[in-house]
Amino acid sequence: MTVLLLPPVTSAPADYHRGAEALTEGPRFVRTRGMSRWHRPRDGVRYDGGHTVYGLWCGYSVGGSDKAGTYVAADEPGDGEPVCATCEGRAAGAGHDESPTGRLLLFTPRHIDPPKNCPASRRGLFEALRGGRVGRCLVCGDMQPLRAMGGPYNPRFSIVQHPPGEGLVAPCPFHRWRSLTAVDGRAVCECGRQETP
Repeated sequence: MTVLLLPPVTSAPADYHRGAEALTEGPRFVRTRGMSRWHRPRDGVRYDGGHTVYGLWCGYSVGGSDKAGTYVAADEPGDGEPVCATCEGRAAGAGHDESPTGRLLLFTPRHIDPPKNCPASRRGLFEALRGGRVGRCLVCGDMQPLRAMGGPYNPRFSIVQHPPGEGLVAPCPFHRWRSLTAVDGRAVCECGRQETP
């Protein structure tokens, strides 16, 4: 049995995950041979050569070569084997299982849903249109006013803060909308990868 994994969102530099694939599914429980309890994976990354790392709900990570058996995966822990309570509660709150307490649990991850304000807001990610007072947002495609911002020590001309339009660029599996830059008149993640719709 596999579970759906969240994107491995990171604030690491764009070249941090070169040659890596963001996993969308993973095992239900994982642990290394030295761990005292089973853990629940939150996200996963597979690197070139078969090295896989799972980020756990409790904050730790488990990884190694798929072939070397440096970690163990299971659908269900053995009888009497302990499970990390932090992982179990958070995974249940994310909808992986029923609540272990019987209460309604809720988890809403940050950086997964589209942002409230367009990531180009108050930045130079725009194409100036004729007249110089309106620009086309490179991130969402909307036409928005341009304003002078930053004061005397950091002057810049930027697009105003606005909600994202319907043409919002696809998120990067590692950085979502956090590391966008302009390349050839369009907004792309600095790492060069975007999720395919």
